[in-house]
Amino acid sequence: MYEFRRNIKTGQRLQYGFYQWMDHFFGRARVFRWMGKGRSKFYRRLLATLKESGEGSIKPIERRKDLSLKEFKNHYMRKGIPVVLEGAAKDWDCVKKWSLDYFKDLHGDDEIVMVNQERMADDYETITLAEVIDNIRTGGKKYYRFYPLLDRHPEHIKDFDYKWLLDRKNPLTWFDAFQVFIGGQGTVTPLHNANQCNLFVQVYGEKKWIIYSHYYSAVLDPDPVRNVYRHAPIKAGDGPFDPFNPDYETPNALYKYIDGYEVNLKPGDVLWNPPFYWHAVKNMTDSIGVGYRWLPPLYSFKIAPLYMFLDMCANNPPIWKAYKLYRKDINLIHLAEYGKLDKYLKEKKEKDAKKAKQEATVA
Repeated sequence: MYEFRRNIKTGQRLQYGFYQWMDHFFGRARVFRWMGKGRSKFYRRLLATLKESGEGSIKPIERRKDLSLKEFKNHYMRKGIPVVLEGAAKDWDCVKKWSLDYFKDLHGDDEIVMVNQERMADDYETITLAEVIDNIRTGGKKYYRFYPLLDRHPEHIKDFDYKWLLDRKNPLTWFDAFQVFIGGQGTVTPLHNANQCNLFVQVYGEKKWIIYSHYYSAVLDPDPVRNVYRHAPIKAGDGPFDPFNPDYETPNALYKYIDGYEVNLKPGDVLWNPPFYWHAVKNMTDSIGVGYRWLPPLYSFKIAPLYMFLDMCANNPPIWKAYKLYRKDINLIHLAEYGKLDKYLKEKKEKDAKKAKQEATVA
């Protein structure tokens, strides 16, 4: 198994953790006013340290066929190491039956909310699932993330081997959730991480992942977390660092010296993505995937103590509200983050009332 290099000094990681703690509780802009000169020196020293070990590389994630449950738990889960369980879901009904047309025929009338995540913008639109799929079919760039399929249509639990998934779940978890991702060829989700465990099932089409360990968080230098997700910041151009088309010019020079993993998932593959691992995802074809996620607080704290602590202190929305929204639709969390949730809920209430009135008139 390819191991990434631990090429950051322990003192530097501790110093960066202090900056993250300060950013979270006092605000990034204020902390930069207080400590900007020292922080600039820190990054010059960090760059010099990384250069000593040479340029980084992106290596394939290990692919395992017929990986036993015992080895998965004792090695990959216990140590927090990504792995692909090759073809593990190839006989599941979701892989055999699902397609874009399948969802359009069954659930095309589902009204959904889509939040712009490509550029971390605060805009959103209300649209039907059929409209998303039609856009994909005509080469459009809509990408619907976090479709709460089982919350809306619980009968689809039979399309998975739920026992297989439960067997690989940690004990003492707060919740679990199935989230469907439907996107067209070339659509991308930028670098981000989260505190949940994720067994990602590639159902239809192909999807490429590039993953970096949370060990390198000082390089990504994320803004303070405001909900259950942490994003790589936009430092130059129109978006965060793009590992699919890397540009190592300032301010992204540090990325040139870190190691990562990559994988192309094919239908039936299942990816184990541990908590807090940074990842960006690109749909290589029209694609449907399902993230089976759960939050084991003690395990996630073991993987990244500082970040789990800061996540517990997140306040936009507060964690108790965030996980209530999480189970319903993660897109609602993003609306709350941007201060648009109340507006959306009001619009939805008015639209539902108008629809009910029209239906009553017809009846």
